[in-house]
Order: sequence, then structure tokens, then C-alpha cells
Amino acid sequence: MKKSFFIIIIFLFLGVAVSASDFDSSISIATGEAYFDIATGHKYIRNHDGSYTEYNKKGNLFRANLPNTQPHLATSRYIIEITPDSYLCYEKFINNKMVQKFLPFSDKHPKGWKCKKLLMAVKESHESRDIGLGYTKEK
Repeated sequence: MKKSFFIIIIFLFLGVAVSASDFDSSISIATGEAYFDIATGHKYIRNHDGSYTEYNKKGNLFRANLPNTQPHLATSRYIIEITPDSYLCYEKFINNKMVQKFLPFSDKHPKGWKCKKLLMAVKESHESRDIGLGYTKEK
């Protein structure tokens, strides 16, 4: 009886270990078209071959042909996927005053400006109109 209990425990442990290792390997590949690093302001844009090109916050080429399995790109908590409806905030000092410019991600990087933030559009869910506490949103 003790041997069968011990064998069952070993199989359960091995099953959990295998599924955990499969989970880690499945999330270690970057698959998005573009990413933004909120810590450094760097942008990562996908190439045709699946690798990524990294641009610094001034819009200059930083590194080319980064693999999509790079740990920083695939698993960092500071990396955010850029959607087509996202905007980037650019900053520049003009006449000793900080000026900001908000441009769609698809626009080219303006010369002399630094990319500071990523702004993402918020979409309303049409499936649920429930706003909590027994109230519903009527249109």
C-alpha cells in the first residue's frame, strides 16, 4: 500500500513538473509586431524573418536582428506590446520649456525628439454593460 501511494505521488510530481516546464517554454517567445520598453523608452519592431530591431528613445538604431527568444524581450515586465491604435509621447526642450507631442505609433520618429511614454487606446467592451452594484449602463 505504501509503495503504490509513493508511486502515485511520484507520477503527480512528474506531471506537474512537465506541465510547468512546458508553460515556461511557451511564453518565452515574442510574437507581437512591436514592443515598447517603459523603463528605457526603446522600441522593438519585428522584421520579416521574425527577429526584432531595437531603436533607442531618440529613434536611432540601437541593435539589429534580436532573436524573438531573447529573455529581456520575451519575459520582461517592462516590455509592453504596441497595438496599431497606440500613441507614443515624444518630448523635447524648446525655449527652456518641455514640449510634448503625441503621435500614432505608425508615424515616423520626429528628429530631435525623445520617446518617453506609450499611450494605449482604451476600448469599451460591448458585451457587458454592467457597471457594478446592481446598476447597468443604458444607451
